[in-house]
Amino acid sequence: MIKTNRLDQAVKKIIEFNRPRNWLNLAPVDCAKSIVIEGAELLEHFQWDETTRFRKEEEKLKNWEEIQLEVADVFWYLISFCEGSGIDLATCVEKKLPLNAKKFPVEKFTKQNNRKFYKETKKASRQLK
Repeated sequence: MIKTNRLDQAVKKIIEFNRPRNWLNLAPVDCAKSIVIEGAELLEHFQWDETTRFRKEEEKLKNWEEIQLEVADVFWYLISFCEGSGIDLATCVEKKLPLNAKKFPVEKFTKQNNRKFYKETKKASRQLK
């Protein structure tokens, strides 16, 4: 659940926080590394979870406060990356939406075989590269 007005405010607060610390000019490579590192820290909370069988029970045992902080770190570095690189995140998403709509048509991905179609689509996409 993303509330866009609050999201805009969060982005502004991150930029305002970074500015006096001279963090707006971090090298893109450093921000990119940090996005992956923080993403890995987020993933670590789910490292040995079963994919389907015990998901609800495992989710109850999670420290969601820590998980939320890791999500914030990933977002923080993504915003820092975009700001320092002159990338408009909203424009990137707007460009990506029609590409994903073509790649993942809704009629294929609303049924039970969602995971199967996703894997097939990703495999075919990799073979084109």
